[in-house]
Amino acid sequence: MRHNRPIRLLMVMDSLAVGGTETYVLSLVKAFPSLGVVPVYAGGTGVMYEAYARAGCPIHRVDLTAEKLLDPANQAHAERTLSQIMRNRKIDLVHIHQTPSGLYAAQAARKLGIPVVFTVHGAYYPHDQLQQLQAAGCTFISVSLPVKAYLERQGIPSHVIANGIDFEQYRCESSSALRAELRIPDDKKVVVYASRLAWDKAAVCAMLVRAARTIQLNGTAPIHVVIAGSGNQAAAIAELAETVNLECGATCVSMVGSQMQMRDYYNLGDLVVGTGRVALEAMACGKPVLAIGNHGYFGFVEQPVYDEAWQYYFGDHASKERPSEQRIGDAISEALASGDRLGEMGRQGQEWARANFHIRDKALQMKQLYCSLLGQNVIGME
Repeated sequence: MRHNRPIRLLMVMDSLAVGGTETYVLSLVKAFPSLGVVPVYAGGTGVMYEAYARAGCPIHRVDLTAEKLLDPANQAHAERTLSQIMRNRKIDLVHIHQTPSGLYAAQAARKLGIPVVFTVHGAYYPHDQLQQLQAAGCTFISVSLPVKAYLERQGIPSHVIANGIDFEQYRCESSSALRAELRIPDDKKVVVYASRLAWDKAAVCAMLVRAARTIQLNGTAPIHVVIAGSGNQAAAIAELAETVNLECGATCVSMVGSQMQMRDYYNLGDLVVGTGRVALEAMACGKPVLAIGNHGYFGFVEQPVYDEAWQYYFGDHASKERPSEQRIGDAISEALASGDRLGEMGRQGQEWARANFHIRDKALQMKQLYCSLLGQNVIGME
């Protein structure tokens, strides 16, 4: 058999910016070595560079941004550079996550006879690029059931392997120091919103800010919203937050930008509003989650609807209804007035997330897929 030595894996991404995909890949990079998978990274740099380096992952900096790859000369250079990395590192398997960067990694790998796995993280990839990757012989992974259905509609089969969460990284702990730093009064309930501030997620954030204004001005509950994230609509959200704070006569919305240590901010919240991986990370920290995502509104993630929440991927890839300021405000007001409900929701959610989304389990699933592909590859070459 082929697997009496570690599998040498090349992870390829656009960059090491702060985001759900990059955070998930980092957790895999940490989990893999104990399972006999040795990861190497190739792609652009970013603020998560140090975290990858501390995890012991060799980093090859290759500019794979979409803007750079518009130039055919840069496309050829990217493919040659990736091919050289694969040969020098004696890579067994390539794992890609984004396009167009993944296209050039897949082309380089195909010419070298190296299997390629492509994790599809949402329903936003250009159709022609998915078809190109299928034609290149990639094996597809879906992070959710709606993504699997999205690919099936395009004639692409996939394996479902959900995002895994590192429960050593995401855990319950005190947030008193951060609360003091942000000058949030002790009597205020804190709602944390974590997301890239772009597209539909920025629209949801704006609805949340307006809903918080209504709750605060109506005297329903003293509330403070903390927004963690950045994006092309961050300035518009910051302007709205400033207006709301002026109307309320006090700071009830704080913007903290992208954060490397999101655990601190999840623990600050009495409630976390988010979707996808944010929902799972918050539940790992024992926090109740109101799930609203790119696709729309799901609602509270609690025991009777766990399976349904997974099927919708917490509103990110499918949803029950369109979100609105009133729908969000009513849900938050009801939850904040419900006594022990939020605490119980957090405790139960943590147990469910641990049982179903532990990073070691997902890394093991991934390794099993890698082994099956390498076994087929070796058999095909004999």
